[in-house]
Amino acid sequence: MSKISAIFFGKPRPWAEYALVVLRLAIAGLWINSDIGRWNNIAAGKALSNGMVRALFGVSMAPPLTLFFTILETLGAVALILGLLTRLAATWGVIEFAITSIMGVTKDFALLAGCLVLLFYGSFVLSVDGFIAKRNIRQMSFHRSSSDFRMLTP
Repeated sequence: MSKISAIFFGKPRPWAEYALVVLRLAIAGLWINSDIGRWNNIAAGKALSNGMVRALFGVSMAPPLTLFFTILETLGAVALILGLLTRLAATWGVIEFAITSIMGVTKDFALLAGCLVLLFYGSFVLSVDGFIAKRNIRQMSFHRSSSDFRMLTP
C-alpha cells in the first residue's frame, strides 16, 4: 500500500484520538460562548428565554427554566473541557441540540453530530475519564492472582 493510500484508507494513527479532544473542546467553547449572554442577563435580573421555553412551559416558568438550562449547559461545557463524565455531558448535548436543530438553528446540526460522536466514543485522552479508566485497569490487574490468568489460557 502506498503512503498516500495508507493515509486515506489505512488504520487510524495513534494520535487520532486527539481529534476527540479537539472536538470536545470545540463543543465546550461554543456552548460556553452561547451561555455568556444568558449569564449576563440573569445577573442583571432579566432571565430572557427563547420562544420555545415560553411556548412549552408557559411564561411563569420561563425564568426558572432558563436559569436551570443555563446551569446545565455551563456544567456540561465544564465537564467537556475537563473530560469528566464526557458521555453524560454529550447525552445532554444530544438532547438539547436535537431539540434546537428541529427548531431551525442550523449550527446545532453540527453540534448534534459532534455530541453523538462523543457519546459513542467518549474521550479518554487528556481527560479525567481517561485517568479514572487507567487507574481502574491498574487496580483490577493488581488484584488478580496468577490462577485467574491460567484459566484464560488454553
